Amino acid sequence: MAGVGVILNRNAGRKGLPFRGNIGKKLAFVMGDPGSLKETSEIHEIDDVIRSFRKRDIDVLGISGGDGSNHYVLDACERIYGEDAFPKIAFLCGGTHNAHAMSIGVKGSPEKLLQNILRTYHRKDPFTITHRVLMRVDDGLRVHHGFSMAGGFMYRFYEEMVSHQDDSPVHVAKRLALWIGSFSVGGLRIKKLFRTEPATVWVGDSKLDWTELNAFSASSMEKLGLGFTPYPRASETPTTFQAGVLRINPYVWIKFMWYFKNGTIPKHPDLYIDITDRLVIETQEPISYVFDGELFDGTKRIEISTARNLDLIVS
Repeated sequence: MAGVGVILNRNAGRKGLPFRGNIGKKLAFVMGDPGSLKETSEIHEIDDVIRSFRKRDIDVLGISGGDGSNHYVLDACERIYGEDAFPKIAFLCGGTHNAHAMSIGVKGSPEKLLQNILRTYHRKDPFTITHRVLMRVDDGLRVHHGFSMAGGFMYRFYEEMVSHQDDSPVHVAKRLALWIGSFSVGGLRIKKLFRTEPATVWVGDSKLDWTELNAFSASSMEKLGLGFTPYPRASETPTTFQAGVLRINPYVWIKFMWYFKNGTIPKHPDLYIDITDRLVIETQEPISYVFDGELFDGTKRIEISTARNLDLIVS
């Protein structure tokens, strides 16, 4: 094995942040080895970087970016490493959304996190490691890998954030307030967003006795943005993720938000939550979903399953 490799997404992070634009120089200075730091600005560049790191047989792969960056890098790792073990993974943050890092207790600036990793590595001290399942999503058009995904009204909410070109915590909170206000006055818009659709659902090898839903989700990471912890069972076992299927109205969802904020699971006949290694959704219309902060359109069938268990560096 040979050292630490870092891949940096040049486009990660919110415009105006002080480190944006010069983070590459900071990380390069910390690394002290230009060949160990690779910057990318396009998704198609990632595979070549991972191939070069695999050829060097690196011990640690650092990812500087947010949840979307982690998604694309680990998806490339799955393709390129195949059945072989990945290096240890270090989330170096620096993106717009860093829920993956928050879920495992990692926070700080990319350069500080990298300094700590290099110090531990070169002293030959053991890393503190945690584990999470990498999920595999097959939507009929693509197969890709990551940690958290959702469809239905959860997708429609996030799509609205993206369409307004601002999914910062402040604007997400404002948009939630608008949704709640729309519901309180009987708005048609909120009812449309929460519309139910015919669907067939399998959890593991069991078919749910449901004929419709208006949202579904799966995650092997506990947290989302705004301090919410809607997936407290996400890492309960090394081979499962937390799956959820819903057919609820906005009023019930608003009540649920307090549970999800505090990391507890509410009970309701129109809410199904459990851990599993497989979730399949079939609908009458093509399924759109958000996966690690990225929007995708699939076919009428989507299958989420476990891919592998990852070694993630906490400190």
